[in-house]
Amino acid sequence: MVLLSRVPLTFALSGAALAAASFTLGALLNRRHGLLRLKLKLLARAKRTLVLSRVRVPRSLLPPSSSFVSDAEGLVDCDVHILDGKISAIDAGQTVGPKCDAGGSILLSCFTDAHTHMIKTHGHPRTRNPTGSINDALRVELIDQEANWLSEEDVYRRMDFAIATAYHYGTRAMRTHLDGTNSPDALLRATVYTAFTKLRAKWAAKGVCLQGVANLYLPLWGKPALAEPHLEEAMSHEGVLLGAYCGNVNGTLFSETEAHLDALFAYAHAHGVQVDLHIDETNDPQCCCLQPLVHCLRKARANGYTKPVLLGHLTALSLQTPAVQREVVAGLAALRPLTVIVHPATNLGLQDRRGSMPPHCVEIDADTPRTPQWRGLTLVQELAAAGVCVAAASDNVRDWWHPYGDYDGLQNWRMAITLGHLDTVPHEGAWAQLVSDAPAL
Repeated sequence: MVLLSRVPLTFALSGAALAAASFTLGALLNRRHGLLRLKLKLLARAKRTLVLSRVRVPRSLLPPSSSFVSDAEGLVDCDVHILDGKISAIDAGQTVGPKCDAGGSILLSCFTDAHTHMIKTHGHPRTRNPTGSINDALRVELIDQEANWLSEEDVYRRMDFAIATAYHYGTRAMRTHLDGTNSPDALLRATVYTAFTKLRAKWAAKGVCLQGVANLYLPLWGKPALAEPHLEEAMSHEGVLLGAYCGNVNGTLFSETEAHLDALFAYAHAHGVQVDLHIDETNDPQCCCLQPLVHCLRKARANGYTKPVLLGHLTALSLQTPAVQREVVAGLAALRPLTVIVHPATNLGLQDRRGSMPPHCVEIDADTPRTPQWRGLTLVQELAAAGVCVAAASDNVRDWWHPYGDYDGLQNWRMAITLGHLDTVPHEGAWAQLVSDAPAL
């Protein structure tokens, strides 16, 4: 099963999956909606045909060809027909006969959280980041890794709680970066892969699809003596694909970065797997790894590589000149299947942060009072307008990169809407796919 496959409004309505992950109905805490949830559970268990009347569905989650008219928030009032546990039809409410009145509740497809770091999740506050910067996050991560990650119980417990939390909020597909699998310590790598494999099997039984990404620092993909053992180990585990931390390429020759990316895409092509990159996550306007990425992926596509590519962060793209921005956006739009993932919460906290230092960032003095002036968000509107698939994800949750969060897909949607000023482009309902369909393409 592949995480990046469409997650439509055709989800099951049975068992525990109904309670936790099948759909999200608004205002669940009051009595009326509590009774509605109970009624839906009973009807699902009875395997009866069901019509949910008076639900509101975001326009972007309905077929583009449908003639539904949305309200000012982009929500469509409709009836949803459920047959054999799956949505069989949607109409404007003309159906006669028995119905379950949803009272105007909002109905969403299950969430997809396509960029997380569950190996280090919930490590805060045992390992705090003193400045909140990228530099200190990297430093204290090594401290926590040495102290705690060799314990399979510790890694498993934190990952399991993270998936359970996401499941509670309605997530049915997740991708986690398998931090630690690039370590020279064989025991650490085994600990991470073992926890991932066990949890992938456990949560698959509950309808959750879990993928992992085995990352290397990008230049290491150009060193076969290091890349090939990493590749062999990664490919020996189901549900694992290839990734890279691209770092700050300011000061690196274009040709060198191009060679490293070419090597990664060649390995991915040979093994028929997807690629997932952390790219241009910095406040340095001289960093634009996206330019060689576009060039290299264009070559890979021409050579027959057709797998989806996911690009995370791209924060420095918003600091480029308009000419570079237009070049990159147009280039990405021509390289489908490709998805750009934004991380509103994590990058709002990391970027333009006091304590930022080279080589990862442009220096910002840690001791001088300074209010951040930049949101750390990439070009969401421009990318989407050009036809690039854009999504939002949790990224780091309660660790030294971002000490907050809860794997809540609805919160990811809300923050992307807020930070990207998407509520008037043209409305909120036009962007529901950010946390459902888009990351699953």
